[in-house]
Amino acid sequence: MVSRRTMSRCFRGIAVAAVVACGVAACSTSNSSSGSTSPTSVNSTAKIHLTYALWDPNEEVGYKQSIAVFEQSHPNISVSVVQIPYPDYQQKLQEEFTSGTGPDIFWVNTPWLSTWIQDGLLMNLAPYIAKANIDMSQYIPSLVSLHTYKGAIYGLPKDWDTIAVFYNENYFAEHHIPVPTSWSWNLTNGGSFLHTLELATTDTNGVNATSPNFNPNSVATYGAQVDNAMQTGWGNFLAEDGVQTIPSAFAATTTFSSPQGDQVFQFLRNLMYKYHVMVPGAELGANGTDPSSENNDLFAEGKIAMQIGGDWETTGTYADVGGKFKIGVLPLPAGPDGTWSVFNGLIDGINPHTPNFAAAWELEQWLGSPASEKIMGEGGYIWPAIPSLDPLFAAYWAKKGINMDAFLDESKGNLTNWPNTPGMNQGLTDMQRDMGSIWLGPGTLSQTSAAVAQAASDANHDLSVAASS
Repeated sequence: MVSRRTMSRCFRGIAVAAVVACGVAACSTSNSSSGSTSPTSVNSTAKIHLTYALWDPNEEVGYKQSIAVFEQSHPNISVSVVQIPYPDYQQKLQEEFTSGTGPDIFWVNTPWLSTWIQDGLLMNLAPYIAKANIDMSQYIPSLVSLHTYKGAIYGLPKDWDTIAVFYNENYFAEHHIPVPTSWSWNLTNGGSFLHTLELATTDTNGVNATSPNFNPNSVATYGAQVDNAMQTGWGNFLAEDGVQTIPSAFAATTTFSSPQGDQVFQFLRNLMYKYHVMVPGAELGANGTDPSSENNDLFAEGKIAMQIGGDWETTGTYADVGGKFKIGVLPLPAGPDGTWSVFNGLIDGINPHTPNFAAAWELEQWLGSPASEKIMGEGGYIWPAIPSLDPLFAAYWAKKGINMDAFLDESKGNLTNWPNTPGMNQGLTDMQRDMGSIWLGPGTLSQTSAAVAQAASDANHDLSVAASS
């Protein structure tokens, strides 16, 4: 899966390939290189046009609904929503910002946050938040702290994500697989997690992986998939065994390359190539990174019985399944250190170069308001960053037959943030490349350790370069 997704929020490249025909720079009115933040009066009759950049096509629908309400109460402000495919998003915006252009207001994902702060591409909104008397306690505290650095706040929280396990309820019933109420894994024997995966993995003769007659060379349905991705894949399993990708926000080095971390990666490799209960990484695209939501396709086609993924994937998964079977959701299996989920949330940043700061600030406040988050929650687009509104999102999906409690419960448990430090986005890209061999074939612990060590070396180099730039 792409992460918000790992990439970061998962979406289908084909569906969005032609969206940005005019380009953000050409569409935006933010063409001043002065970095002016002098407010243009939003009470004037002058027409003001803003450009709002995002990457997720599913949430774009909801945000257009929300922005339409904003425009009704701000008749002199019009907003164009520009969608940029996630793989292109960071580079495109950075190039435009450094040239003094770019969208007025835009989505910010955690792996870029610290780099954009360091490079002066985000406005500190703390003084404006204070002046507007915005109650920051209405938001989940960890979302506020995630986007705060040395007293500066770079955006109002809008949503949050955790990771859980979608499962095919029909398949479980047909194969008499007990639905786990409490499952766990360990490095010694795989625990009840491995056993459930074995029960859910069947060959073309209908024999599951618990049987000595199981044919691993002719698998019809694998138990699940695990992405070569920090957010939706290995980051969760590392945290469940006490290993963090980085020790803290704005850290100078990574910490995932360790004897314990190596064993976790080997465990995931073994699930694919020793026990044959996880789909081989080659089925998940380049280096097993799930760049085009291959996991959604595999799940919908019945090639995996469970899909490990983020709540933002629900819309795509539901659409792909198309009523072929009922979808359930399980929490992640607990590891030696309990159940942990990668946690993330998005903010909107304001372009320091915008000549329409006052209007952009009005839009920022609206998108982070209870009214807007209510629209987005009720439409099933996001878990709102305001906890009192979270039942709206759950209710939307409950009406479609999906109980989303596992995601919500995890948000109140052990959480590891998507790593936030300068250079981390490039670091994650290099890590996925270097660890591709783990996903693409069997290997020994020493081979896995070598791949992880290379990933750490390259990531640390990326962090060092970013810190010195």
